[in-house]
Amino acid sequence: MGGLPFRLDVFEVRDEWVIMCTSPLGRASAKVRPPYGPDELRLMLAEVRMALIRSASPVITRRASLVEKSVRDFGERLSDTVLTGDIRLLFDRCREHARQQDEPLRVVLGLDGPQVSGIPWEFAIDPYARDSYLGLRVPVVRSPQLMGAPAPVCVTPPLRVLGVISRPTDLPALQSERERDEITQALQRVSTDVAVDWLRGDSWQELAEAVRDRAPHVLHFVGHGGFDPETESGYLELSAEDGTATHVSGTDLGRLIHDSPQLRLVVLNACESATSGAEGVFSSTAAKIMREGVPAVVAMQYEITDPAALAFASSFYTGMARGRPVDRAMTLARESVKMTLPGSLEWATPVLFLRSDETQLFVVPERAEQAEPSGAGERRAAPSAASGGDVGSLASERTVPQRAPGSGPPPGGAVPRPSAQPPPAYPPYQPQPASEQPWAAGVRDKFARYIRSRPATPQPGPVPGASAAQGARTVPPQPTTPPGDTAPSATSTAPPAYTPPVFTSRSADRPRTPGLLPGLGPCTQVAIGPRDLLAAACLDGSLRVFRLDPPELLAECAVRQHGPVLRLAWSPWPRHIATLHENGTTVVWDLETEVPVQTLPGRAGQITALAFSGDGRWLAMAGGDRILVHDTNGRIVRSLSAAPAPLAPCLAFAPGDRHLLAGTADGAVRRLDVHGRTTVHWPHPQPVCAFAVSADRLATGSPDGRVRAWTWSGRLLHRVHQGGAVRELAFAPDGTALAAASDDGVLVCWNHDGTPRDRAELTGRPVGVACTGRDGAVLTATDDGVVRIHPSTAAPTGPDRPEEAT
Repeated sequence: MGGLPFRLDVFEVRDEWVIMCTSPLGRASAKVRPPYGPDELRLMLAEVRMALIRSASPVITRRASLVEKSVRDFGERLSDTVLTGDIRLLFDRCREHARQQDEPLRVVLGLDGPQVSGIPWEFAIDPYARDSYLGLRVPVVRSPQLMGAPAPVCVTPPLRVLGVISRPTDLPALQSERERDEITQALQRVSTDVAVDWLRGDSWQELAEAVRDRAPHVLHFVGHGGFDPETESGYLELSAEDGTATHVSGTDLGRLIHDSPQLRLVVLNACESATSGAEGVFSSTAAKIMREGVPAVVAMQYEITDPAALAFASSFYTGMARGRPVDRAMTLARESVKMTLPGSLEWATPVLFLRSDETQLFVVPERAEQAEPSGAGERRAAPSAASGGDVGSLASERTVPQRAPGSGPPPGGAVPRPSAQPPPAYPPYQPQPASEQPWAAGVRDKFARYIRSRPATPQPGPVPGASAAQGARTVPPQPTTPPGDTAPSATSTAPPAYTPPVFTSRSADRPRTPGLLPGLGPCTQVAIGPRDLLAAACLDGSLRVFRLDPPELLAECAVRQHGPVLRLAWSPWPRHIATLHENGTTVVWDLETEVPVQTLPGRAGQITALAFSGDGRWLAMAGGDRILVHDTNGRIVRSLSAAPAPLAPCLAFAPGDRHLLAGTADGAVRRLDVHGRTTVHWPHPQPVCAFAVSADRLATGSPDGRVRAWTWSGRLLHRVHQGGAVRELAFAPDGTALAAASDDGVLVCWNHDGTPRDRAELTGRPVGVACTGRDGAVLTATDDGVVRIHPSTAAPTGPDRPEEAT
C-alpha cells in the first residue's frame, strides 16, 4: 500500500456535515456546520475559480496578496471546519507517527453530497504551516466508497501506454505534440520496458478499437472536455466523421473501459474532467470511469492552460516511470507546476481518484530477464500477499483496515472460490466505535435503552416471520447479542402495557396521518426488523426508524442527493439497515450515529431488490440478470446469473443461508446455489410480486391475486384467491399463519391449511405487512403513511375461500 492513510469521509446530512475519520492509530467523528451556506458556497467557489484563472494570466501581477487572498481565506475556513476537535488531534498523531516511521502521510477523502464533492480540497491550508496548502505538502486524493476493488493483474513487459490526442477542427488547438514528446521521453528515459503508442486518429471508433485490441495498461487523453449541467454528466471532445467536435459522455467511456480489465491508470488531461454536479462525485467523467474498475484516474477539476498541463504531465510520468506510488507522483507533479509557473494556482487543478488503498499501481521492470518467462502472457491473478512483489505485477487489491480478533477475515484475504460448501464464516460487520460525541449521545442512549429492554434471544420455533423488508419480505432469525453488547439480565422488567400515544414528528411541516404513527407521511416501503423496530422509507428522502411499544422515533437518516428510498433490507442486528435509492445507490446505515457505513453507487434501475442473510454476513443485490453478493468488507464475493430470464424485484436468502431465492420475469421462483445453479424451480403463470419463507414452506403472491404455498422440494400445497395483486406477504413467527395484502386494499390472514382466518380493509396500497406475535395481530402499512395493528377476530369474513391445488 505504501504511506499512512488518513481517511476523512464527509457526508452531507441535512444542513450539517458528518465527518468520520479512520486511521491506523484510531477513529474519530464529528458533526459540524459547513463553513459556508449553499448560496455563499456557490459564490466562494466562483471566486476561487476566478482567482485560479487570474493566477494563470500572463498580464496580471503574481503577488499572492492580490490573487490568492480569497483562495487562502477559503482554505483556512475549510481546514478549520474539517480538522477540528478529536479529528485534529488524531491528524497530529498520525502525521508525527508517519514522520517517525519515515512514511508519507496520505489524506484520503470520501465525499458524499453535491456540495462537498464540488469543493477543491487541495486548497485546504496545512494546519502545521498556515502559509502553505495541504495539497502541496501531503498527497490529497479522492476515494469514493466503491465495492469490490479489482483483483491484481500480472503482465509480461512491456508496460503498454496508449496516448490519444483529440484535434477537432472547430475547437482551439492545443500543444499536444509537445506533450506527446515529453510523456514519451519521460517514460522511456528510465525503462526500456515501456511501450508508448499514440493513436493516429481521434474518433470514437478508433479509440474503442485501440482500447479493445491493444489492451493498454495506461490510457492518456489530451484534448478538450467539460461538464454538462443539464445532463449532470462530464464529457470529452472527440472528432466526428467531418472533423468537428462531438461529445462523448463519461458513461460511454466507462462502458468501453468496463471491458478492459487490464487498464490500471487513466489520465484525462482535459478541462473539467473531475467536475461534478448536483448528483455528487459520481457525475464527473473521472468517477464514472473509476466506477467501472480502473484503480486510479487523474483528471482536471478546472480549465487548465497548456503550460500547466505540459509541466504536470512531464513530472507525473517521470515519477511513475521511476516506480513512485501514484499519490506521491501526483504531489511532486503539483510541486513542479507551482515552481515552473510562479504564482499560478493551477497546481491544484489535477485531481487523483483512487478506487482502493493501493497506490503502487505497477512496477516498471529495469531488466528484461526479470520479466516472466516468455509465453506466460497476461493472466488474472488471485489476491495474494506474495503477488505484490513480482516484477511487472499491477497491484490494485483493496487493503482492508485491521479488525479486532474474531471480527472478520484478515486484510488481503482472498475472495472465496465458488464451491459446493458455504463461504467461510465470520461475525456480522461491527464498525469500530468512534469516540463519544455529544451529538450522538441522545440517539445512542435511546437505542441502548430500547434494545436492552427486549429479549436478546429469538423465540423458539421455526424461522421468524417475514417482514416487508424486501421483495421476499423476510426477516432473518434474530441472533444472540452481538460482540460488544451486554445481554440483559434475567430480572429485566417487562415493557409497559401498550397505550398508543400521539407520535411527535421532528418536522413540523410533515403531513399528519391517522394510525399508529401520525405524521409519518407517504412511504414507499415499511419493514419490521429485529426487536420489533419499524423502518419507513419516506417519499421526502428520509429513512425513519421507530419503536412500536410505545411508539417513539429512534433514528432519522437522510442523504437526499440520492433521492427517495425505494427498498429496505434489515440486518439481523438492530444497528444496521440497507436502503436502495432512486438514483441506484445502496447505503448501509449505522442507526446509532445516523450516518452511512457503506455507500455502493449504481445506476438508476440497475438494482431492484436487497436482502441480508440471516446471520448478517452477506448482502445480496438483484437487478437485470445478475445477483451480486457482498461480504462485510464490501467486496463482491459472488456474481450469479439469473438466466434464462431477467430478475423480478423479489429476493431472499433461504433458511440456512446456503441458497438464494429469486423471482424471474418468466414467472419462476428459483433457488440458486453458490454457483448460480438452479436447485429448485417453482413455476407461476406471471412474475411473482412477493414471497415469504418459513421453516417448512415457501409462500408466493402473484398479480392474478393468488397466494400459493409450496414445499421446499417444489410441490404445490394449495392455492387460494384473494382478489387484487398480492404485494405483501409475511408468516407468523410460529409459521402457522400467513398474512397477505393486495393492491385492492384487502388484508387476509390465512391458516396453515389455506383456509382464511381474518380479513380487514386497508386505507391504501400496501407497502408493508408483518405478524407482530401479539395474539395473532398483524401490522400493515400503506403508501399514504398509515400504520395499523389489526387484532385477530373470532371468525373470518368475506368471500375468500380456498381453491383446490392443481
